Amino acid sequence: MKKTIITLGLLMGTAGFIFAQEKQTNGTAKDSTNKTKDIEEVVIIAYGAQKKGEVTGSVGRVSAESFKDRPIARVDQALTGQIAGVKTRSTTGKPGEPLEIRVRGSASISASNSPLYVVDGMVVDDMANVSPDDVQSIEVLKDAASTAMYGSRGSNGVVIITTKKGASGKPSFTFSQYYGVQTIEKKLDIMNSAEWIDYATEAINKRWEALAPGHSASDSYETRANYFNLANTYDYNLANITYMIDPRWGTNQVAYIDWQDAFYRPAAIQNYQLAVRGGNKNMKYAISAAYFDQEGLALNTGFNRFNLSAAIDVNISDKWKAGITLRPSYSQSYGAAVDGKDNAAHKMLSMVPVAELSAGLYTNFWKNLQYRWAGSTQSPIGILENTTNDTNEFRLLSSLYMSYDITPDLNFKISGGATNNFNTNNGYTPTFNLVTNIPGQVSIASRRTINYNRYLGEALLNYKKTFGNHNIAALAGYSAENYRTTSQYNRNKGFANDDLKTFNFTQSASVLNSEYTASEWMLLSYFGRVNYDYKKKYMLSASIRRDGSSRFGWNNLWGTFAAFGGAWKIDEEEFLKDKSWLSNLKLRYSWGENGNNSIGEYRAFGTLAGGNYSFGGNLSNGLIPNTIENPDLTWEKTQSSDFGLELGLFNRINFTADYYIKKTKDLLLQEPILATTGYTTMWRNVGSVQNKGLELELNTKNLTGAFRWNTSANIAFNNNKVLQLGNNNKSIPTGFSDLTNIIQVGEELNSFYLYEAIGVLSTADINNAGVAKTNGAIAGDVKYRDYNGDGKIDENDRHIVGSPTPDYYWGFTNTFSYKGFDLSLFFQGQKGGYSYALLGRAIDRTSMGTTNNVMGNWANRWRSDENPGDGKTPRLDGTTGSLLDTRWLYDATYIQLKNVTLGYNFPQELVEKLKISNLRLYVSLENVWRKDHYYGGYNPESVQSDGTDYGAYPNAKVYMMGLNFNF
Repeated sequence: MKKTIITLGLLMGTAGFIFAQEKQTNGTAKDSTNKTKDIEEVVIIAYGAQKKGEVTGSVGRVSAESFKDRPIARVDQALTGQIAGVKTRSTTGKPGEPLEIRVRGSASISASNSPLYVVDGMVVDDMANVSPDDVQSIEVLKDAASTAMYGSRGSNGVVIITTKKGASGKPSFTFSQYYGVQTIEKKLDIMNSAEWIDYATEAINKRWEALAPGHSASDSYETRANYFNLANTYDYNLANITYMIDPRWGTNQVAYIDWQDAFYRPAAIQNYQLAVRGGNKNMKYAISAAYFDQEGLALNTGFNRFNLSAAIDVNISDKWKAGITLRPSYSQSYGAAVDGKDNAAHKMLSMVPVAELSAGLYTNFWKNLQYRWAGSTQSPIGILENTTNDTNEFRLLSSLYMSYDITPDLNFKISGGATNNFNTNNGYTPTFNLVTNIPGQVSIASRRTINYNRYLGEALLNYKKTFGNHNIAALAGYSAENYRTTSQYNRNKGFANDDLKTFNFTQSASVLNSEYTASEWMLLSYFGRVNYDYKKKYMLSASIRRDGSSRFGWNNLWGTFAAFGGAWKIDEEEFLKDKSWLSNLKLRYSWGENGNNSIGEYRAFGTLAGGNYSFGGNLSNGLIPNTIENPDLTWEKTQSSDFGLELGLFNRINFTADYYIKKTKDLLLQEPILATTGYTTMWRNVGSVQNKGLELELNTKNLTGAFRWNTSANIAFNNNKVLQLGNNNKSIPTGFSDLTNIIQVGEELNSFYLYEAIGVLSTADINNAGVAKTNGAIAGDVKYRDYNGDGKIDENDRHIVGSPTPDYYWGFTNTFSYKGFDLSLFFQGQKGGYSYALLGRAIDRTSMGTTNNVMGNWANRWRSDENPGDGKTPRLDGTTGSLLDTRWLYDATYIQLKNVTLGYNFPQELVEKLKISNLRLYVSLENVWRKDHYYGGYNPESVQSDGTDYGAYPNAKVYMMGLNFNF
């Protein structure tokens, strides 16, 4: 709470500074032109646009100006820290991967919590095939009044991307380019070679001393070799590593390796775009081409994308208009899987930092034997360099429309569009172990193709009319949408050799997988909206939408969703109209209901799976039921209320506050059912979740004139609570193996449900019957809180210890400009919430042995009562390694200097001599600095929705330089 007060204090302090400046410079009459500048700004809403001052809902906006000089690969990265109530999270630093976006918290358990994405009116699955350079603005619709026009899909918010269009005039060419270098944001603290040798030596000596009476830790390698009757004492491949120490440790006879330095490398990132825009009164066009290339931090990984975009709008006559947009893109991502359980990063961090000199980085790879004191994991460097994992994707977003003005006030528009994606992944893992195999013998080839096609048709009728002081805008529409996807997957093993790396599966020794799937769904919708205002002071809006979805049961295909909103422009009242210090004062309220149908196909219907039948003692292939139908399955429904305040002072301060209450009921949930039915689960509508929150935004012009200083700040608080779970409110275990998280009534979604570690057991604790312990506990084991007070540690002592949801998150940007120079500083972060480091646990447990590396904290482990270490890290041969406890639960609070950009716009007289219209040079630093408490992984944001992290790809610091010019 202290940090919250400090943050709000900074905002108010900024406003106070501006107030003081304003009193010195603005004592004259109110400037009505400046007053209306901000509120006359047009924002994009559902199926149209509206002046900002007339909007009754909660809409956030990000302009292209705010991210034009940043090295972002995807449009969603532009939302980070920019809009209150919009939380983005970089769950992986892998090049080309999307961010996780949440608008006003998570409300669903089994259905999607992601917002709906709309590009120039077309509903799309994500924003992957839109180049950030083509974007004009991004609007986020947050409350029910603004999202209800999208009905059954608006409950998680709507993100609307508007691209740049052509304008009347001579062709204008724009060229933009940047090139940069990426480095790893931070390394994970794991043991170096000296620490690991000390760790392994202690473990081996303990086992040697316990093996037989008279054994001592000081016994030589020769003594131990003779004990085991080894034929050749110095053939280290024969050494019994359980009891024998490598005598070469600490000498130059073995290689000492920092695997992270070898695994991650400085990597290039670059982007180029050329666009031309222009037109005349009858036709406008915008055409662009862009190329983006990002090498991955991990060896032999990366992503590149080529975008084309063409948009043409034509005035056929005074009444007829038409337009077409084509937006193809082609992308490639490559490299072995790095993040996740048992993938390359996990294996790399587990590698012993010692190897044979002859093998080095390629230990246990090709014909190199494994280092005797290491595990069987093969060189992660060799794996990265020799594994094929290439994904090629072609996307085409196309749309067209025709518009007819029936009367000056009435317009009819028909439009259609398609999203066509063709995705192919080719994989090849050669035979890495050539000591016991020959090339190709155990090689694995795979190929997966996914094709999906989405078609949308809409008809809209728009009516606008002014009657004196009364303004009415009405819309009615019909929409039909169809989506079909097909997938084919083949995976074979054993080939003649590894030379060709082809995918001729007929030449393989065995078939591991051969699958083909197809699915389809449809959505039909009828919708309407009316906006009314009186004298631009009193505004009302109402909307309704009826959707029919093939994803639901026959009894509940259709759902109806309605919303209304109202706003009062108080500053337009006579008693405030002439106040020079007040440029805007507006109150808003909205209420509405939205739906969520994002659960996948055929959940409401009984489906079949392959099975065998016996006829006369012989087995025959057939089909058997494998899911139970629910003809009553229907939408999740979210009802929300929003109270908004907008305040503008001196034409230099703009403040917005929103308080919302959002309740989601009829949750789509795969609920356990009685096994006597023949099934274990069934899709039902059960339970409810509530989100309540406060959002604050402040935009200020602190200094004007030759030296300008602007500030933009936002902060959002959200409280999440489960209200109901089925008829009996039975808790639902979730997370890793259903052992780390829980969904429980009265608590936040996916709260952490763990054993609470409170220290390390001493010998005195072991001998004290009053100290609760696990069965078989020994001195140096983890000490746990006896939560239920029964004197023992068991399953009943697991309890809720926190949740993944932060208390609040914020963004803070300052921009300075003087003459041709400008500087931007962008900070963002969050307070509260927790991350669970499954990766940390995977290399941080007791009794793991010494053939893998471990976290650096093990250098401060418990060794004895006299040498207890840091008081948190147990003995290396303890007994509690199987328990999931809070030793790997980290506070997810962080503060980050996300971006620093310094730019220079060259003088116009110089630019004109070069025959161009403007010239800009800039340097930009991304992910500059971060302060956090997360030591179990690379990034506190790199977690799944349940808050667990199993080794996500690290984020990159980016140092880049760019150039923009027009001609």
